[in-house]
Amino acid sequence: MENINFESEYEKAEKTEPKKGKSLIQLLKFAVVGASNTVVDMIVNTIVSFVLNLIFSGGWIVYAAKTVGYGCGILNSYILNSSWTFREERRRDAREKISFITVNIAVLLISFGLIKIFKDLLHLNDYWMGLELPGIIRKVITGDLFCSLLATCICIPVNFILNKLFVFKRKEEGKAEE
Repeated sequence: MENINFESEYEKAEKTEPKKGKSLIQLLKFAVVGASNTVVDMIVNTIVSFVLNLIFSGGWIVYAAKTVGYGCGILNSYILNSSWTFREERRRDAREKISFITVNIAVLLISFGLIKIFKDLLHLNDYWMGLELPGIIRKVITGDLFCSLLATCICIPVNFILNKLFVFKRKEEGKAEE
């Protein structure tokens, strides 16, 4: 007697192809996490920048503040993305952690490059300070911090793409589950 397979084509496809609905939900989760990372980065960056500008002076402050803020943002990112957004893709191995750190260092360096372009080539820091804004806004959000915040806005999609492609990529078919 012939063995009849009652598994539908939909069920077969479900096992081998990622669900579109799942990908959309994952993208939305990544956006929520990304927004929280940006908030953490900007708040810490603003506070560190403000405090350092009270004590010191110099062009290095924007980079120091950005490094601290970004570091807090990536810690938040790893915790939330690995446990919530990409929970099923998470490998929980050294490769994942190393690639996550590498991607985020690359994005931080891109951010530094953008800050340099905004400050030294485009002089957006001078433009910001020349705007007719209340003094408290210009005191808290300095021209350098303004350039840093612009760089953050550009680096958000870059970070998403690199994390999706290199860090939290789907487990390859045929490999044993952990």
